[in-house]
Parts: sequence; C-alpha cells; structure tokens
Amino acid sequence: MSDGLIIAVCGDSGAGKSTTTGLLRDEGFAPYSLSAFLRQEAEAAIDTPTREQVQSHGKNQQERHGNHYYAEVLIAKTDLMAQRRAVIDGLRNLDELDHLRRVARDKGLRLVLLALVLDTESRFQRVQGRARAGDPAELERFRKDDARANGGDGVFQNNAELIAAADVRIENTGDLDTLRGNLRTVLERAGAMGERQGSA
Repeated sequence: MSDGLIIAVCGDSGAGKSTTTGLLRDEGFAPYSLSAFLRQEAEAAIDTPTREQVQSHGKNQQERHGNHYYAEVLIAKTDLMAQRRAVIDGLRNLDELDHLRRVARDKGLRLVLLALVLDTESRFQRVQGRARAGDPAELERFRKDDARANGGDGVFQNNAELIAAADVRIENTGDLDTLRGNLRTVLERAGAMGERQGSA
C-alpha cells in the first residue's frame, strides 16, 4: 500500500478552508484548489462575480458536464495524483468526492475528507474580515447563500452532505495554534491508518 495521502477539505463559507490548506502546506502538503477553477471561469465570464453568480456558473457547468466536472478538471490540469502529500480545498458535492476517491485509489493513494465546522454568525464575521470581492455584506444574504450551498439549489453543491460524509471534523474557532494541533492529530491518525492497511 502506498503511503501517499490526499487531504480534501470541505466546509461552509468562512469555516477556514484556505487557512487550513495553508497550514497543511506548511506541513509539506502540495496545495490544490478545486474551487479556483470555478472562480476563474466565473471571473472570465463576469467581472467581480458575487458568491451567488459563482454558484450559478458552477451549476451551469455541472449540468453540462456532470457533477464531478471540477474534480475531473483538477485532475486533468494539475499533477495532483503524482503527489505523495497533497491538500485539496473547495469540494462542492459527493460526486466530486467519489471521483477523487476513485482516481486516488487507482493510483494507490489514500484520501481523507476533513470537514471544518463553525456556527453561522462566527463564519459571517470572518467573511466580513477577509473582505473578498463578491462576499455578502448582510447576514441574511449570507444565510441564503449558505442554504444554496447546502443543497437548496439542487445537487450541484451540497456542503452539508460533504460534512456529514467527512472522515474527520474539526470545529475551527479561529485559534491558529489549536487548529494546527488538531491538524497534526489528524495526520498522525491518518499515518497510523496507513500503517495498518499496509500490514494487512
């Protein structure tokens, strides 16, 4: 069994996916962003798209090409599956997860799905602090965007299903030292799991 490991990070907006990806990069994991392809496409079509417009663009693409479309693009356009340690930010649905798991397994890699969770109000405050173009400025709009991202607008995106399917969940309160410690625990457990699989 290969010791290659992919950590796929999921969670609602503002849960800390980018921060977590950065911390894992510091631990030697090559970073990849599945959602970056979606945002790049949306920005090419719409100057400074809102979160809703990015979601709508992704829905249209996935209706044309299948729900696993962005996972397929990520694999085709990067060297992800050639890495021994990698982290992916931005999964949107279970079809993407299944596609990544299947290809990783065929390459002898393990994929661990890590979910970051935090209450809505705290995530909203975090989003306000990052001041990313297109982020909602009102809590009610943020809640509506969350509802769409959790399956309210079809199966093309469902963070709630991904979080429920996660191998590991971390409550990310925003304390970097705590998050870093939790991630190292996840990596230790993943390494131990790999050792058991390798000796089976």
